[in-house]
Amino acid sequence: MTARVTVGVDIGTTGLKAVALDDRARVLRERTVRYPTRLAGMGAEQDADAWWRAACEALPEVVGGAEVTSVAVTCQAPTMVAVDAHGDPVGPALTWIDRRAMAEARQIGELLGTSRNGPDPYHGTAKLLWWARHRPAELDKAQAVLHANGFLVRRLTGESSLDDSGACLMQGWDGGWPAALADAGVPVGMLPDAVPCRTVVGRVTPQAAELTGLPAGTPVAAGGIDAVGSALEAGVLRPGDPLTEMTGFSTVTVLAVPRGTAVPGLIHSRHCVDGVDLVLTAQVSTGAVVDWVRALTGEPPGLLDSGPLLERPRPTRLLAAPSFAGERTPSWDARVRGAVVGLDLGVDARDLLLAVFEGTAFALRADLDALEAAGHRVPSVLCTGGGAKSEAWLQVKADVLGREIQVPVTGHGAAVGAAMLAGLAVGVWTSPEEVRDLAVVPSRIHRPDPERTARYTERYELFRRLRAALPPLTHPMVQGES
Repeated sequence: MTARVTVGVDIGTTGLKAVALDDRARVLRERTVRYPTRLAGMGAEQDADAWWRAACEALPEVVGGAEVTSVAVTCQAPTMVAVDAHGDPVGPALTWIDRRAMAEARQIGELLGTSRNGPDPYHGTAKLLWWARHRPAELDKAQAVLHANGFLVRRLTGESSLDDSGACLMQGWDGGWPAALADAGVPVGMLPDAVPCRTVVGRVTPQAAELTGLPAGTPVAAGGIDAVGSALEAGVLRPGDPLTEMTGFSTVTVLAVPRGTAVPGLIHSRHCVDGVDLVLTAQVSTGAVVDWVRALTGEPPGLLDSGPLLERPRPTRLLAAPSFAGERTPSWDARVRGAVVGLDLGVDARDLLLAVFEGTAFALRADLDALEAAGHRVPSVLCTGGGAKSEAWLQVKADVLGREIQVPVTGHGAAVGAAMLAGLAVGVWTSPEEVRDLAVVPSRIHRPDPERTARYTERYELFRRLRAALPPLTHPMVQGES
């Protein structure tokens, strides 16, 4: 008898991942397909068709001829693409990394005043206004602007959709749009109406079935931002649940809070659980900086799990600020850049990588400080995604934070959560808690060394001073919108 599966897809920053889960929420098959990002100054674009090609390459293997109950897609966010009446891109997608809309973000901030998500080009509303001003010909040809997961849903079903977790990352949206945005020329009318993440918005068409291996007629849920998928996989469902860290190109932490909660300087979105929001902290390029070190030095990927790395004295004699592509929380500085100080002629690749591990952990500590200052306790951290594979990096985080770092038994990241979301949308599981009971089991726990944590606390003060010193030094060196 053919197994019934739910399928989840995550459109990540560096690649698309698809997984199939059985009714016990166990991963049966998975596949990742990579694609590039075009980086130029403050711009960061992708070819949306590359997401579709990656899906068509990954899904037939993941489906494997099984009976599919449902599909959901999560994504990097907010990453948006304008499409024509056929659902085809009329230009490149603007990714969440794209920071060219700085002037537009300031204008929208002045227009709307205080809002839970502040004025920054990271947010999608500023990108829309930038689009209207700098590439009006694209929008003139477009029927809709879709988030990355909405684009893939459109290709699968022929239906345009927007989930409310993604809508929240459009500054000014809070269940609807203020009239002042459209009056100011922000083309918010090109976005579909937002629906909850678990809403079934369409079914797989025969044409999409032929290309992906998904059975025609399979229900497709609206999906959500990648943080929703990571929260589901880690069992972060209700206020009081542990914080989860989602690692990849960037690092995002996710905390479940009551609907409407606001923490100044952080990111706010909706969860797929009724009455629950997510508060996010976000670094921009942590995983990308680790990859940069490996590429620069020619060190193999196995270095991430190297035992000798942790045998070196810690804290290392270097100090790294990993804001190589600007910062999001808590400073929201798109023009700051990173630094490594303390270099000498004896430094090697392992020293440099260890310093980057420490620098990213210090940046995470600053984010958690902001959460705790707002009254949200963070006694431990659940880590998912690509960075969760590195034993050395996890131990550095535990020592820097002075907290346990736990890795769920799956630890695959948002794609698994997307498959869980798909099952919840059609009743494979009756509640998010049922999924948690099935799937969320810690497989590894990294505990801090108290003596090393004390030394890292002293070094953390130096990190804070370095971070504060970088903006006036690096701002004049960065080309782009001011």
